[in-house]
Amino acid sequence: MAQTRQTSAAQKKQNALEPLNLRSMRDLERRLAIPREKLRVIADESDSHYYPYSQPKPERPFARKKSKPKNREIDRPRDPLLEVQKRIYRTLLRNIEMPEYICGGVKGRSVLDNVAHHQSASQLVTLDIKSWFPSITARHVYFVWRRVLKCSHEVAKLLTALTTFNGHLPQGAPTSTMLSNMVLYSIDGPIRKAASALGVNYSSWVDDLPLSGSQARQLIPIVIATLKRRGFKISRSKLKVMGSGKQRIVNGVIAGEKPSIPKENRDRIRAALHRFRIGDIRDEDRDRYIATQKGRIMYLASVNPAQARIFQAELARLLERPAADHL
Repeated sequence: MAQTRQTSAAQKKQNALEPLNLRSMRDLERRLAIPREKLRVIADESDSHYYPYSQPKPERPFARKKSKPKNREIDRPRDPLLEVQKRIYRTLLRNIEMPEYICGGVKGRSVLDNVAHHQSASQLVTLDIKSWFPSITARHVYFVWRRVLKCSHEVAKLLTALTTFNGHLPQGAPTSTMLSNMVLYSIDGPIRKAASALGVNYSSWVDDLPLSGSQARQLIPIVIATLKRRGFKISRSKLKVMGSGKQRIVNGVIAGEKPSIPKENRDRIRAALHRFRIGDIRDEDRDRYIATQKGRIMYLASVNPAQARIFQAELARLLERPAADHL
């Protein structure tokens, strides 16, 4: 019994975040090296320091083109708020040691770390939190500063004002991804507990939540209910269940013993280089076409360098050819 209690305590300690313990405004201004008066002025006017705009969602390396691409709303901060947010990230957030299952936006972790949680699993489920950043409210963020990171009410309130926009977590601020990770950590306790009980591997990559193991499907309603209680929804159209008869893909990577991208995506690179080789690209499209193929090959290199080397060498040869040779 005593050993069980010790094990439980060790697990809690492992999962707990190291608190900042900013108990006063003096502590905060010392850590940020910014006078509290300046911080308060910027916080009071924080919404005026954003430049919101719409942009097409970043094209994933192998995404199929859609007739009507959706735009993403970016809440781009400007100085002096931007500089304050950079300092908050560098001095307060960047070096917080996150639990191993949280991978996206964490210093020193890559998409392959997320994939590694689910390699060679018998069953894989992937879920996507709908409108993740816009759904994170100032109240969620305040809870992180106040309860998770143990700041005083005054400090937590000020930091919330400095890291939210129009009552939500801004997309495009340097502090947002780490804060979103901590919001997830603050609400997903029931998911972690159920995953442990069922022997399911659970991880996160920002708003993507992969689950793997023979009982992974049973965790779906628990994930949905847990998030719903805190005001979040799962994108039903992006929910995927991959059993033993299907390729198990996490963040566009096959979760096998040797990570790779799907064969059809490698074939797309091969076909694209062939089109370039025979001159089947309009001059006005050439630069963008080359940039797209470079991006795809770089992504493959980040997953499986050996597979990428052949494409890298082929593209280099094509780029060395005189322009007339492409005609």
